[in-house]
Amino acid sequence: MQSFFQNRRFRRQLEKQIVVKHDKPDNVWTRERRYFYHEGEIQSEQRELDESEPARRRREHGQRTLITGPALHPRHTTRTHLERDGDVERADYDPEFQDDPHTINSLETLGGRVDLMLTGVERHRPGNGKPNGTPDWAADGTINGESVQKDRLVVVTFEGDCDLMDPHNWPVPRRLACTALLSLTAATMLWATTIDAVVFTPETRKLYGTDNFAIETVPTALYLVGLGIGGLFIAPISEVVGRNPVFIPSLSLFILFEMGAGLARSPAQRMVTKGLAGFFGSAPLVCSAGSIVDLWSRIERVYAFPMYAILSFIGPLVAPTPGVFVAEAHAVSWRFVDWMTIILAGIALSLFVLCAPETYSPILLHWKAKQLRRLTGDPRYRAPLEFKRVSFLRRLAHAMYRPFLLFATEPIIMVFTVYLSAIFIILYTFIAGYVSIYEKVHKFKPTQTSLAFLGVLVGVFLAAPFVPLAMKLVRRDILRNRSQGRDYSAPEISLYLAMFGAPAIPIALFWMGWTTRPSISVWSPIGSSVLLGYGVLCVFVSSYEYVAEAFQYHAASALAAVQMLRLVSSGVMVYVSEPMYRKLGIAWTLTLLGGIATVFLPVPYLLHRWGPMVRRWSRHAPSEEE
Repeated sequence: MQSFFQNRRFRRQLEKQIVVKHDKPDNVWTRERRYFYHEGEIQSEQRELDESEPARRRREHGQRTLITGPALHPRHTTRTHLERDGDVERADYDPEFQDDPHTINSLETLGGRVDLMLTGVERHRPGNGKPNGTPDWAADGTINGESVQKDRLVVVTFEGDCDLMDPHNWPVPRRLACTALLSLTAATMLWATTIDAVVFTPETRKLYGTDNFAIETVPTALYLVGLGIGGLFIAPISEVVGRNPVFIPSLSLFILFEMGAGLARSPAQRMVTKGLAGFFGSAPLVCSAGSIVDLWSRIERVYAFPMYAILSFIGPLVAPTPGVFVAEAHAVSWRFVDWMTIILAGIALSLFVLCAPETYSPILLHWKAKQLRRLTGDPRYRAPLEFKRVSFLRRLAHAMYRPFLLFATEPIIMVFTVYLSAIFIILYTFIAGYVSIYEKVHKFKPTQTSLAFLGVLVGVFLAAPFVPLAMKLVRRDILRNRSQGRDYSAPEISLYLAMFGAPAIPIALFWMGWTTRPSISVWSPIGSSVLLGYGVLCVFVSSYEYVAEAFQYHAASALAAVQMLRLVSSGVMVYVSEPMYRKLGIAWTLTLLGGIATVFLPVPYLLHRWGPMVRRWSRHAPSEEE
């Protein structure tokens, strides 16, 4: 599903790509065959095989053919393009197409006609029971060359660093705008987790028939549970049909169910609609990370993920402030908190429909192949997705159970699921204690308490100065690997931010737990919340980046598995945190959380050291040997 503007831009770019001459990319393994366009047919003349050292190195890569070319920007010097299968599992290919591919890098004309540039991988078309590459013999005993030529398919790929259809090669402002839109959408989904959690008025008590704090938080808890469970079912679809066909319907349904929550006349109606809103709102949270992998190269994601995370965290940390002001305002109903969420989601949906481009490479290549067939009249151009030997429904079913498979069998997913669940249990329990800490101990008004949430937000922004340091370390590791002849960089280099921030979490919890007293300045708990925000942001960014890098072709499914337990457990803690503070007291509740944070403190350091060994146990995450 293309946005309105992308549909126009995509066709123009491809038409320009076909009729404008391109320089031949360097170091591309080809059959050195010149192709020219003549009366609707692609003809060729044989040339000598390239025996240069770069070409020989390319042959060693087999199915994963490297395609490199003149870089448009220095950032590409640390990146290579690989033929991406996306969600295409090796078992889903027709066995007849498993022969060694050859990259076709150019289509040239004879006699000074307009040059063409079509990059692809040449594969044999399956014959009628014949082995791959079996020629047709003419009556005189010679090989029918025309039959052989027509018996070949051209698998369309990106033209390395020259191809502006590849999302990695889009202009930086455009990719930044896409990342900002993804962040806005994720922030809106998380905004809804806290904005109604602070709204307690006579009208809400009348709706629920009680003034029990825990009962009134049930819709928020169910919303978080919906966010966690929904990702398991929605995220895999984006790895089959693309990102936009998931974003747009999910946002539309989110708005409808959020509207139902705003109009609910009974507790049951509000609980059900909030849970379903969370279910469909999960798509932007898990698919956004996959889109960032689509948009940014490995080294650029060191900047892109923190940008996405910081902007996303603005939603839940800012939302309590307008929520409390709406609750105390007499001019509007408390239900306006739901309409504020709907307005933000409506803005995001409009931008997706009009402007947001599709970023998933297998789908883009599918569109490119269709347009090439239309523009050239040659039916042999095929995208990797078109080499499937299974039906769409089977591929969809396969994708749907992938998050459950990853969750049950992948040690990396298990580790990060437990780790992030513990961190977010701490965060939501910490935030749920603001009423006890600021209103009961420091005698704040609700509006003043809502402003205290901004301390965590300040800490989130304080993590930004550490990103360049992490970038420097990641670049150092990547260049060191390349100097040693290794193109693959281990995901463990993504853990530097977590190692910087993990110690801040237990320190902040113990600090707040044992300094929250009327005799100690209110700036002490506010300062500890700044430190907590910094630590949580660092751990969150590194964890998501690590999982996305380890399972990049299935990043959405992997992150859906991680997100499920994290958000479900957070939803449970929203319900039980208030009784914890009441029974244990502020000091011992936060001490308990600090103890949990201390137990998990070594995780990023241990994974940085032993992560490669853990990944060797994995079936889906690549290791250095692969």
